[in-house]
Amino acid sequence: MKPDTAHSNPERGTSEKRALYARSALAGYFFLTGAVLPVWASRIPAVKEQSGVGADELGLALLCMGVGAIITARVGGALLDRCAPRFVIAPAAVAASLCLALPGAATGPRELAVALFVLGSAHSLLNISVNTHAAFLQQPLGRPLLSSFHAFVSLGASFGALCGVVTAHADLGPLATFQAMGALLAVAALIPARALVRYTPPTADSTHGGGRVPRRPLLSPILLALGAMTMAAMLSESAVQDWSALYAQESVDASAAMAAAVFASFTVMMTVGRIMGDRLALLLGRVNLLRSGALTAVCGFALALGLPTPATVLAGFALIGLGLSCAVPQLFSAAAEIDPRHVGRNLGTVAAIGYVGPLVGAPAIGLLSAQGGVGTGLLVPVLLTGALALSAGSARRRTGAGAADTAGRGGRTGSA
Repeated sequence: MKPDTAHSNPERGTSEKRALYARSALAGYFFLTGAVLPVWASRIPAVKEQSGVGADELGLALLCMGVGAIITARVGGALLDRCAPRFVIAPAAVAASLCLALPGAATGPRELAVALFVLGSAHSLLNISVNTHAAFLQQPLGRPLLSSFHAFVSLGASFGALCGVVTAHADLGPLATFQAMGALLAVAALIPARALVRYTPPTADSTHGGGRVPRRPLLSPILLALGAMTMAAMLSESAVQDWSALYAQESVDASAAMAAAVFASFTVMMTVGRIMGDRLALLLGRVNLLRSGALTAVCGFALALGLPTPATVLAGFALIGLGLSCAVPQLFSAAAEIDPRHVGRNLGTVAAIGYVGPLVGAPAIGLLSAQGGVGTGLLVPVLLTGALALSAGSARRRTGAGAADTAGRGGRTGSA
């Protein structure tokens, strides 16, 4: 009879328990990452009224938020190659939570712009930290984890948005809302910190173990390709989040409840897709998963835009959520594999390029929508998801001297 390795080797059993606790703790931080910004976003109208800013000034403030996220992703990612991300995650989560109060206290356009720049920077550092550490955790297991972790982002986003709605119905002011939610999330961020720092993934040990780190090009062609694909995916996600409800109202004269249901179908199916994403990556391989997901999203757009009825719009945006669900997690995994010595920097670079998508996408889609309707504006993500399907091969596995993606074999070497 084969002996129980956990009992015969107590050290190994302790290490496995710590790894399990660390994984659970990290899932909690992904949840927090998703929860922070929807709390703010759900109260934007109240903040706009309180601070006395116009639509153009609000747009500039939101631009500052994106700029802060881009800068921090790039700089913070490089810093994570010099210090273990598990020590950064909890402080970054506390900082991002507490920074929620800043836009609620803004009394003018300048204060709001500075507040959102700081909030965007703090949240970006948290986002890069959790993704970098997740990449370290999945390497010793030899199987993907990022999609399931990103499912917790979607769950956290739903929680944050719901809290914003509840506080708005309770007639709680934005500052009080942000202070209460920020304090709640900050306290929650401290609870799993010990479990997270007690386990060191073997890959992180070797990466942060000292010694001279070889210099690599800051922007290699593969990083640029992955960044461009991430930008397409993030722009497409943000386009659906911003415009799906409006499209439903414009195309099929949907009621407010129906319009909300269209957006909810996208969000729910994105969460479902991320829950299944790691298993699908093992089954199909990363390249096939990315390509089939992008094509599913294209079919969803074709259904919603080409045959606009209440049922097809609802089903179409559900397909879009399912198709886009695994894109960003799989692209982050591909970036993390390029160079184990520069996981943080590469992830930060790809994320920074990706953040450009929503920044340029919102005004571009808005301009097209003003000219030809929301359906015309949504042709932008249709083209980008098509391009994502065509370029999926750029995300093939590169661990170990450029090993090829072994899609469809069901083995562990075919995905990450």
